[in-house]
Amino acid sequence: MLPALLLCMDRIRDNGDGKFADAVAADAYAVTETLSDFEIVVTVVILKNVLTFTRAFGRNLQGETLDVFFAANSLTAVLHSLNEVNDNIDVYHEFWYEEAVSVANVMGVPVKVPRLFLRKQRAADVGEIQAEAYFKEYVTVPVIHGVMQEVEDMFSETNLKALKCLSLVPAVMGQMKFNTTEENYAEVYRNDLPNPDTLPAELHCWRIKWKHRGKEVRLPTTIHETLQLPDVKFFPNVNSFLKVLAALPVLKLEDGKSDTASERLQAYLDSTPAEQWNKSLAMLNINTRVKHDLDVMVDKYCRLYSEDDPEPEPEAEAEAEPEPEEVAEEDAAMK
Repeated sequence: MLPALLLCMDRIRDNGDGKFADAVAADAYAVTETLSDFEIVVTVVILKNVLTFTRAFGRNLQGETLDVFFAANSLTAVLHSLNEVNDNIDVYHEFWYEEAVSVANVMGVPVKVPRLFLRKQRAADVGEIQAEAYFKEYVTVPVIHGVMQEVEDMFSETNLKALKCLSLVPAVMGQMKFNTTEENYAEVYRNDLPNPDTLPAELHCWRIKWKHRGKEVRLPTTIHETLQLPDVKFFPNVNSFLKVLAALPVLKLEDGKSDTASERLQAYLDSTPAEQWNKSLAMLNINTRVKHDLDVMVDKYCRLYSEDDPEPEPEAEAEAEPEPEEVAEEDAAMK
């Protein structure tokens, strides 16, 4: 892909037929200069190879609820693969570096160590610095460590517990043969549940309900679909649990309107400067189709944030300053 991209930028930069504006040609020249740097080529090739170990994991995270659940359970295997690469970095780097050199040769990019690095080293003999060793130390190793750290930071133990609670969705539960243990991970959201002490018994009833359903009953596949069920209100903890899980940022937009919602979000981001982005306003733009009952909203706000100790009304008359005429009469009387 890089050779084709470089060729495309070269043609735009040359602009022999005058098809492109001068500004576009100048931008193409800047891109060409960047792509003609071997450090960029080797970085792209190495990053591409490292991310092959997380590609399936990332694809599942952007999939359906069942895919996200299985992605959460596959994280250990992903980290194991990355650790295996880290432990055998010499072997992997050798193959990746050869690929980068091959790509650079096709592009006509010279294989060399960055000039600034050579100047800082002040080496008497430039040949003392091997390009392969340099890129291993300054590109391959940092990329591996960076990807591993990012994965561990984004998917901490708490985050994984939340994702594993997606087994509350009946379709996921069915894939697990109704042998799930959400209560082991529910401690994360204990304060969000109306009756946390009854959660184990309620989860047991929830599993039994779906395990012994009629053959004609289809298992809901998403959180949104599950929350639309009329009898979910008889499971208050599960109902609250699902509403919390529905807000997980890793989940894609549901209810069949994801494309439209994504377009509304993108429209907000495009029309607003990056420094003015606001997550609350973004959510309002996504949900512009939702009709709100303002009376209900105000009533709920008043109940949630009622003033327990209203301030007493100021006694204006008692504290009012006397008029100038009254002061004059009092002075005359005293005299």
